[in-house]
Amino acid sequence: MNNLVNDGCRDHSHADPAVGPTVDHLATALADLAPFQVTSPPKDMTVYGYGGKHLELTVPLDLPVDESRDDRRWSGCFGGQIKSWVAPFDTTPGDAFYGYTDPGYTEEFWILDVEGTRLMIAAERSAGSPKKDLDELRAILGSIRIEP
Repeated sequence: MNNLVNDGCRDHSHADPAVGPTVDHLATALADLAPFQVTSPPKDMTVYGYGGKHLELTVPLDLPVDESRDDRRWSGCFGGQIKSWVAPFDTTPGDAFYGYTDPGYTEEFWILDVEGTRLMIAAERSAGSPKKDLDELRAILGSIRIEP
């Protein structure tokens, strides 16, 4: 993860200057990213043998959806989309993660310092995801092995 957008709803241009290089820089920037609600604030943790921060963001339940369309569009958001983090391959201005499907959609982050390199692991779930899907998600997260 290289950067974030300026605003997840109204300004999908990449932050300039970019988010700083540390775990704390990214955790703070994500926690401040509109329109998301912080449902679990950044907390120190250790996972996969590395220290870092964990946080959780949720699409607000009151964010209006354009129900007149077959594809999911967010009313009042640029291009009808919510965007957030910018991957290294997102080189076109405005490119960023945009998989937010409905109000209450939650994205959980583990931001780790792997021997001086920042690594972000993100896991998403919709509001009302079935328990079997959440169990599978946890199993996948539990299977991760990081080799520096």
